[in-house]
Amino acid sequence: MDTNTHELPAYGQSDRAVLRVSLIYMLTGFVLFLIMGLLGLVMRLDHAGWYVVSRDAFYRIMTVHGAGMVGGMLLAAMGGMSAALARTVKLSVRWLWAAYFIYSLSVPFLLYAVIIGKYAGGWTSLDPLPFHGLTWEVWAGVMMYLAFLSIGVGFATYCLPIFLRLSRKYGGIGGALAWRYLFSRGPVDPKLQIPNAVEVAGMATSIIGLITALGGVLVLFPLFGKAGGVVANVDPLYSKNLIMLFGHAIANNTMYVSVGLVYALLPVFTRRGGHTSRLIVLAWNMTIVLVFTPISHHLYQDFAQPLGLQILGQVASWTIAPEVLLITIIGSMAHIYRSGMRWTVPSILIVLGFWGWVFGGLAAIIDASLAVNNLTHNTLWVPAHFHTYYLLGATSFVWAYLFYLVGDLGGIVERPASRIAAWIYGLGGVGFILMFFFAAADSVPRRYAIHLPEWQIFAKIAVPFVLLITLSLLWLIADMARAIGPAWRNVKSPKAPLAS
Repeated sequence: MDTNTHELPAYGQSDRAVLRVSLIYMLTGFVLFLIMGLLGLVMRLDHAGWYVVSRDAFYRIMTVHGAGMVGGMLLAAMGGMSAALARTVKLSVRWLWAAYFIYSLSVPFLLYAVIIGKYAGGWTSLDPLPFHGLTWEVWAGVMMYLAFLSIGVGFATYCLPIFLRLSRKYGGIGGALAWRYLFSRGPVDPKLQIPNAVEVAGMATSIIGLITALGGVLVLFPLFGKAGGVVANVDPLYSKNLIMLFGHAIANNTMYVSVGLVYALLPVFTRRGGHTSRLIVLAWNMTIVLVFTPISHHLYQDFAQPLGLQILGQVASWTIAPEVLLITIIGSMAHIYRSGMRWTVPSILIVLGFWGWVFGGLAAIIDASLAVNNLTHNTLWVPAHFHTYYLLGATSFVWAYLFYLVGDLGGIVERPASRIAAWIYGLGGVGFILMFFFAAADSVPRRYAIHLPEWQIFAKIAVPFVLLITLSLLWLIADMARAIGPAWRNVKSPKAPLAS
């Protein structure tokens, strides 16, 4: 297999300003993740019958938990990607801060909608529900959509300079996506400038981010006009498809940005150079298409949906399997094989992330099958697969990078006992998500505030595993806390040496 090797540290060392803002991104996302996790625990306690909240409160919590978790994780992943890209790309600190500010506006909009406006329409907020709630006014739905707009515009503000920098560096979009390398035959021209794997990932996810933001703008502004009485009506099928495209792409792109961090981090622990292979380039080019095309698998029961989109959703959902499993996962495992990789907190989390991404992805593909979807899509199977590749996939990758970055910048060696915490995180995560799957097998519905006594057993078993996750995170936070202060001083001082 033709490869182009890039042996680099896992973060850029020349631009401390970029490292500072990257840390802010990641730490902000980590705090949001912890808060959203606590809200998730409240919902599991409610379903267990141990701490019952009102139905209205449950749906409001569910709304904040879903939107906040996706938004927080994407923000953290963006911070990691900017630090990793800074190794080879000169990034604009002003653009990064502007993106952070715009993106962060989503938090007050979301909280105002839910706390003041009592919005409880769920994180997907598909039209026409936000403007027709029984317990909230139209303006609360508008605030929820303003939160969406802030995330979309903020993410686009982050993606645009990355897209432009990489395009200039490699002579266009095709160069940044390594098309000449991908379609070349025979030996590779030694003069051909090939982007490294992180750059290819950064380019692909930036394109996805820009298209996603455009889709959001195309549907949100007409909906704002409808709420303000300027637009008489917005076609509900149009709005539902574009809102689903926006939310689905934001959630999935979070996973792909986090996977990009693995390409930067894994060579540090395997002591093998990172590789840009044709298969990696092919996978990332396919990702640009495959993030958007499977969306109809969420709309199989919308009988007004054009048949072609339904078929596309089925085919595209199955096409993702070889891209993820055969190229990314197996390629990474081959990279680890017989490398003598050191088992540390980050490397443990990376391997757990591979497991979570594969297992959750397979569950998602099963659910995308038409025959199965009719049985499972309105059960807890959907939160089961989503939590699997988020909690044990994307978050594992992102927190692996954060733990490494803070420790390396702070010059603090991790305690060997902290590796136990990483394994506990995996154990807690597996137990937690399996209860979702078992509940789905028993036809327990999703998005129900009240669980019948017969359903509560699954949540009761899940709660101790959530507490294990909490214990592991507190353990890892205590270890990271030793390094955060020195790390911040090192990236703030122009004279302090950076470890590598």
